[in-house]
Amino acid sequence: SSIVAATGIVGTPHAIAALPKAAAVGLPVVGIRSGASELRDGRVPVFHLRASFSDEIERMLKTVRGFGLSTCAVVYSDDAFGKSAIRHANEAAAGLGVRLVAKVATERSGKNIETDVKQALDPKLNAGALLLLVISEPMQTAFKYARQKLLFESPIFCMSFCATRSLAESVSPELAGLGLITVFPLPRTSMLGLPSKFRAAAAQSKEPRIVNSLTAYEAFMYGSVLANNLQKCKTIDRPSLLASLRKPQSLSGEPIVFDAQNVGYRYLQILHKTVEGPLRA
Repeated sequence: SSIVAATGIVGTPHAIAALPKAAAVGLPVVGIRSGASELRDGRVPVFHLRASFSDEIERMLKTVRGFGLSTCAVVYSDDAFGKSAIRHANEAAAGLGVRLVAKVATERSGKNIETDVKQALDPKLNAGALLLLVISEPMQTAFKYARQKLLFESPIFCMSFCATRSLAESVSPELAGLGLITVFPLPRTSMLGLPSKFRAAAAQSKEPRIVNSLTAYEAFMYGSVLANNLQKCKTIDRPSLLASLRKPQSLSGEPIVFDAQNVGYRYLQILHKTVEGPLRA
């Protein structure tokens, strides 16, 4: 086949369906938009360029502990991701000395999200923080409800996949104070080499506001890693690309070294929404 590699598969269910087919033909997959641990066994030619969901949740809880808080409530999506996420939260919380005072499953669609947030933030439970392990739209509804209706002023965190361009560009003061985990540098402000190249490319594009999009930056990184390795190949084919990817490399000054689970980049950062709207580190 003339197809040398694939990239950017979105979501765990799609990846679970697609990756066995890639493995069967030795097709490298460079960059996948999922942090699910079950996709990281190193047995298929998938080269991960983002921290895992468990890494994200642990960072949230470390931040909660760093604030001097010892209790936390969790509202999680009642699906495969959410059930895996709450297991990670239980393990990380136990290791950090954070007590999860509420663990409430909610429908993925967010149908009952306000009721479930109210249950998790029952004043009797004395939650010091709230983790919203749900997709973006229910997360925003939950955050606004917790802040405005329940007057919950303590830290609230959400997952990296909630950092959509629409959220990044929102100027709604109702989202001020929302904490987000990101698995990539904030492209609009980071002084690292690759974000600088991304900003330059965005400035020359027909849509310069794409500089606000962490999703677009993720794609830019995946494409940059793939292009960098293809340029090193004397022969453009799958075996040559696989051999190149398995060597330590530098991408605009950032080390990319794939380990036994084929994870080569584990960046994590806490961002927050400001009153004015922009995301800040």
